[in-house]
Amino acid sequence: MSAALDLSAAAADLCKKRGFEFHGELGKGAFKSAYLAKNAQTSFALKLASVTGSPERLIRETAALQDCSHPAIAKLLEAFPFTYGGLQLWVVCEEYLADGTLESRLKGGLPPPAVLRGIAVTLAEVLEHLNDKKLVHRDIKPANIMFRADGAPVLTDFGIVRMLDQPTLTQAFLNMGPGTPAYASPEQLTNDKALIDWRTDQFDLSIVLAECLLGHHPFLEHGKTIHDAIVSVATRQEMPAANAQRLQALGFGCLIKALKPWPVSRYRRPSEFIESLKQP
Repeated sequence: MSAALDLSAAAADLCKKRGFEFHGELGKGAFKSAYLAKNAQTSFALKLASVTGSPERLIRETAALQDCSHPAIAKLLEAFPFTYGGLQLWVVCEEYLADGTLESRLKGGLPPPAVLRGIAVTLAEVLEHLNDKKLVHRDIKPANIMFRADGAPVLTDFGIVRMLDQPTLTQAFLNMGPGTPAYASPEQLTNDKALIDWRTDQFDLSIVLAECLLGHHPFLEHGKTIHDAIVSVATRQEMPAANAQRLQALGFGCLIKALKPWPVSRYRRPSEFIESLKQP
């Protein structure tokens, strides 16, 4: 039986034991699967991850969510260990976000700049909240930006969150740190842990925003591949001039600064980033 089927069966078994209604799969990631469940009249996302080795990262994800209280961060309802058929699992129950992901929305076309600006400001305010908590998300990408039924954006999946006031869990000898390469900052791609802070999330979010405006990765050049774009970021190249000019023309020239190769050249404080996003 495959791991995906194991987790589906485990989710159904858990729901039966806890008196929840099981309504099937919502999605699968590299390390966890999500299912829709219902308790009385409340629907929620039931996320299961297989525990291999130390559960420390999973515990940190839970602690980070418990410490956050921002309307644009997914609400944690409950988290606990669960054993199924010899599998050691970590279970997280989060609010159900009914209106899907930014990733799915982009398949239907790019959002108008005016709509994107509202999303951008809200998510930048999330970064300010995380910075106050000494947290760095490190995996901001379209699949991890979801929407409530009223259209409000929400940042989800704190699975590789970095707690700046806690010892790092990433080995120093690794060539690349945690993150999704296409949406990662130079310091993530080179595992330069000393440079990781809120400006890392600033860079990651700005890749997402620029992609929503350009229709492609902001470091992608004509005739090149996404791999080439990732290498450009990793080797700390400047954004191609044509992409920067297009962002400027669309009223988002602020992203040029937010996507500077070195953190010291980006916006220093979240408040500055927020204000820059508000101004066309």
